[in-house]
Amino acid sequence: MRNSLVACFVFLTSLLNMSQVQASQINWLTNYDEAVKQSRSLSKPIVLFFTGSDWCGWCIKLENESLGTNEFAETAGDKFIFVKLDFPLNSKQSPEITAQNKRLQRQFDVTGYPTIVILDSKQQKIGTTGYRPGGGKQYGLYLLKTVDDHTAYEQKLETLEKQPLAGCDLRSLYNQATALSRDQDAHYIASVGLDSDQKHFFLLERYRTLSEKGLGHEDTAQALRQQLLASDPQNLKLTHYQLAVIDFDAACQESQQSSPDKAVAALVDYIQKFGDKDRDNLWRLQMLVAQVYFENDQLAQALRYAQSSYQAAPPAAQPEIATAIQGIEAKGTLSP
Repeated sequence: MRNSLVACFVFLTSLLNMSQVQASQINWLTNYDEAVKQSRSLSKPIVLFFTGSDWCGWCIKLENESLGTNEFAETAGDKFIFVKLDFPLNSKQSPEITAQNKRLQRQFDVTGYPTIVILDSKQQKIGTTGYRPGGGKQYGLYLLKTVDDHTAYEQKLETLEKQPLAGCDLRSLYNQATALSRDQDAHYIASVGLDSDQKHFFLLERYRTLSEKGLGHEDTAQALRQQLLASDPQNLKLTHYQLAVIDFDAACQESQQSSPDKAVAALVDYIQKFGDKDRDNLWRLQMLVAQVYFENDQLAQALRYAQSSYQAAPPAAQPEIATAIQGIEAKGTLSP
């Protein structure tokens, strides 16, 4: 009788364990439209998993260590709608799924694998990540925190429409908006921020936005630039440094039409005016200039700026710069 009871207990326990495993398995959809329907119906966010299931080692590692585990399913399995968007090399897909996956890859600007994109029920992106160590539970908790952070962002944005926020909170909210590519939100937050104690920051961001749109040479942007320079003539707030970096980035976007000298002009001007006083940034800017010249095969200029960077850099950074100098010298030796 006792043996029968033990056998019955073992059998029931195995059934219970089996049901737990089965219940914890995630249903990974492949049809995005179906996922959107479920997301709207259940008011759940969507997780898009961009993967190369039969060739991408990190994708396989992410799935084995986290996404395919019971710990992940138990932590986050009932909190999201999951979609696997595969880009296999050897497995066959229907033409419709292949076309869908490529469209979503472009839509969400996915450039590498694995990539996880989290969307709210309105299909707005609220977060992006990739491989993360720590196992299934930690990965699930990270996704849940991303959603919680976005909920807090939405609540703060709603609060802003009713009552003002402190300047530091506006700045944090603005950074969240830009990270989420919410251009309209960012523009609104910046307009409010111009009346806060963070006005200087938001003026800089306004100039950055205009430059990124290719409007840095327009009268509005140039007037804004002059206003910023006049507000910090001694570079105490590093305004001149930040403007130099913004102008450099804009010049690099126009690099096909620009000479290397023109591309680095803003950095060189800053180095000449403020390099001696801004030693923390001097060596970094010198290496940026060296890199531009190196990429354009102007090796003498590249070597000169790299050597200057080595002299100005802290000891911890010098070995890496020394390696770069060796690379420049080696390329010069090989050049005809």
